[in-house]
Amino acid sequence: MTAKVNEDSKKKIKKKENKTNMNGNASSASDSDKVDPQVEIGAFGNFRISDTSIQKLKANDINYLFPIQSQTFDYVYDGHDVIAQARTGTGKTLSFVLPLVEKLIKKKKTKEGRMPRVLVLLPTRELAKQVYEDFLKVCGELSAFCFYGGVPYEPQERALWKGLDILVGTPGRILDHIQKGNMSLQKAKHVVLDEVDQMLDMGFAESVDEILKVAYDKEDEGHKPQTLLFSATLPPWVYRTAQKYMKKDVKKVDLIGQQQIKTSTTVQHLAIKCSIQDRNSIIADIIQVYSGNHGRAIVFCQTKKQADELAVSASMKLDAHVLHGDIPQDKRELVLKSFRDSKYKVLLTTDVAARGLDIPEVDLVVQCSPPKDTDAYIHRSGRTGRAGRSGISVLFYSPRQESDLMQVERRAGVNFKRIGPPTTVDIIKTYAKDAARSLDNVPDETLDYFRDSANILIEERGAENALAAALAVISKSTKIISRSLLSAKEGYVSFVLRTNTEIRSPGYLLNCLERQVPEMSYKVGEIRLTKDKKGGVLDVPADMVRLLEMKWLNSKHESLEKATELPELIEDNNAMRNGRRGYGGGGGGGGGGGGYGGGWGRDRNSRGGGGGGFNRGRRPDWRNNRFDNHGGPPKKRFRFD
Repeated sequence: MTAKVNEDSKKKIKKKENKTNMNGNASSASDSDKVDPQVEIGAFGNFRISDTSIQKLKANDINYLFPIQSQTFDYVYDGHDVIAQARTGTGKTLSFVLPLVEKLIKKKKTKEGRMPRVLVLLPTRELAKQVYEDFLKVCGELSAFCFYGGVPYEPQERALWKGLDILVGTPGRILDHIQKGNMSLQKAKHVVLDEVDQMLDMGFAESVDEILKVAYDKEDEGHKPQTLLFSATLPPWVYRTAQKYMKKDVKKVDLIGQQQIKTSTTVQHLAIKCSIQDRNSIIADIIQVYSGNHGRAIVFCQTKKQADELAVSASMKLDAHVLHGDIPQDKRELVLKSFRDSKYKVLLTTDVAARGLDIPEVDLVVQCSPPKDTDAYIHRSGRTGRAGRSGISVLFYSPRQESDLMQVERRAGVNFKRIGPPTTVDIIKTYAKDAARSLDNVPDETLDYFRDSANILIEERGAENALAAALAVISKSTKIISRSLLSAKEGYVSFVLRTNTEIRSPGYLLNCLERQVPEMSYKVGEIRLTKDKKGGVLDVPADMVRLLEMKWLNSKHESLEKATELPELIEDNNAMRNGRRGYGGGGGGGGGGGGYGGGWGRDRNSRGGGGGGFNRGRRPDWRNNRFDNHGGPPKKRFRFD
């Protein structure tokens, strides 16, 4: 954890040094350092940006244009229709905000009651508010307002009466104003659909279409508004659907294209297999280890109910707040603001926060299960690793969701690292570090009130034990719960058993274990073979660990050790769940080497070879197979009532 924090700190420092060089100021970096080509390409002097806007950009720590911004600026400024795709966290919002503001500034209008010239539609209130705030950073004296539901109409109506240049909002509320006759889009010159794939999907398509019909209701196509479509994900159907809104000379800017990796390149993708019952407690541990009290994490839940239950879970020790559609709008805004301001560290949400929200320095994104839509994974994981900063995305999946995980992996071009839940050692270490770091917040004058008690504790327990106990209490870690690295089940400890020969069944591992420790019979939980077939991982009940460690003796053929991390394991575990089937030795099949004769109940005539252990799994249910002649096609079955 310390290494991770230090690495992030170095990246921040380096980034600041580069930014100082961009502005031409003194820097500690060597003059011989190579200049990033993008810094030169994105230099403000290469674009039609006013001095006033440049000053505002620099005041917001923006010193050059990112690739998506530099490649779309001239197209947008010159009035072309644009479809643009770039990874999450790469600055798509500024790609349309900056050139549109520059155009409006040159044609400033002050007439009261003027209708908006720029219309920006977004799928969620939170995202609409964020884009509106981005406009405010550079729009100067231009009039902008944000329309969304869940708030009174009156302030929005007053804004229309005074006159607007830029209108940002969600389709539902804007359509309400149109239908009430409060506004017209006949003067709209620029229409932006941000997160366009969601805007044109079924949930919004009808409202968006009605709004755009009003905006595009002009006889001469040459006077139709400029249309700008932006998203991190653009399925083929979006291009087909968007054709009716776009001019023929539309410009396409795709910074992802046929690249296999669709997600941010600065995000590390981890996957943990566990049952739904154990998920809440493991999520709390993951947040503690990868984010802790001093980082920020977003947890994406499939349902509002799941988010609510996780928030009140006894395992969730960190201060967490919920954000979903049932939360009143004023509270939603307060929750987001508090999270941005680091007043609390964990946000539990549904997909309402998955798209577009730019919350700085989110260290960790947790997804409670694989989404059916791969694009959803791309957008969720994109809440971390933004603007070149590193981040971690952890995806939970159950054994039944293995295929869903592989689908995300294939379609998003993500290479998940399969890991187990954090070990007890990892968790305690991070708790201790957080607790020790919290000591810095105690004023010196407060210490005087505790010195007498501290001295008593030192005399009774010794300084080291007294401080260790105090840290345990501060971090609320007085009770240690063992958890399997393999299955994530509480009350189990994972061991790695290695052999010097290739094995073909988990039964062989059980044989090895029980030869030395007979008491382990029928006690082992899940077993998985390693990818090299020269060992496996076994779950052992926590209350039998001491017995196992006392009795087991490593040999030149076999070695056993407690797992601190999972080795590479075989993917398919269906045939060996729970690890107690019939089993045999290291050979296989029906020859002399023995075999894995178990399974969930095979034909009674299917046996391993002569050298292979004994079958003590479930008894073969020969009654289910009595009409199947082995070695030939099945006979017709008869039903007996």
